[in-house]
Amino acid sequence: MMKMIEKIEITMMNETVHNFRKGEFGVQNIEIDESRGFIEIEYGVQEGGEMKVLIPLQNVEKCEFMVKMTDESKSKEKKARPPNIKKDQKHQHPTKK
Repeated sequence: MMKMIEKIEITMMNETVHNFRKGEFGVQNIEIDESRGFIEIEYGVQEGGEMKVLIPLQNVEKCEFMVKMTDESKSKEKKARPPNIKKDQKHQHPTKK
């Protein structure tokens, strides 16, 4: 399952806040690479080269982001939900019979 980060707000240890949103200011991809310890922001080709921003996780105090759900993950989420109980059904507590 692929999770795509649409927007992210990063609060750094020095209290600066950075906001990135896919599609704004040329941002094409946002990823969190925990194994390497970076938040990676990819921009499109600018001035003859591809621009990337790497933010070390050790300098991040707080990170909030929105993940876009793909069609595959939406269908799995629907299957995982418990069935709805009809209004006409009476609820019985397991200890009360």
